[in-house]
Amino acid sequence: MFSCRAAWQKCAPLARKAAYRLPRDVVQRRPMSSTPGGSGENIVYALMCGGAFVGAVAYAYSTLSTDGARFNDRISEINARPKTEWVPKPWPPKTAEEEVAAEEAGQVEAAAEGEGETVVEEVAEVVAEAAEEVAEAAEEVAEAAEEVEVETVAEEVANAAEAVPQAAAEPAAEEPDSNGSSWSTAARH
Repeated sequence: MFSCRAAWQKCAPLARKAAYRLPRDVVQRRPMSSTPGGSGENIVYALMCGGAFVGAVAYAYSTLSTDGARFNDRISEINARPKTEWVPKPWPPKTAEEEVAAEEAGQVEAAAEGEGETVVEEVAEVVAEAAEEVAEAAEEVAEAAEEVEVETVAEEVANAAEAVPQAAAEPAAEEPDSNGSSWSTAARH
């Protein structure tokens, strides 16, 4: 820091003397004419800009006046287009498969709304037919259950009839116990 200060103290007077010696007007000044449009060049620029402005105004006027009918026709055509109510997209965004499924569901709903009462009548007829078929099937199931019960009862009677002769043979095989009661040998062990 001391060396910077010493250098500045020695070089500062030299820099001041050099700055005073530089010429003040480095860029030459051109004398301009005191009246606007004094040279011919300015008149040409003014005529070109004025002509462009007049042309632009004329084009705008002719376009607006001749295209009025066409504009009104286009506006009425746009207003005649069918408009759907805007619905925001759900967040988070769905995948492509979910979007396709949602569109199909929307088409089905639109078709259902258009058919309305006829669909309700058709569904009522189908439900009535299905109810009749279910009632018939219930009757058949009840009959089959009765047949199955009869068969099972017959099998139980046959099994009981077979068991009776076996039971009759079993008491003969029993031995009297030491205390005088009769127990089978199988029951003791």
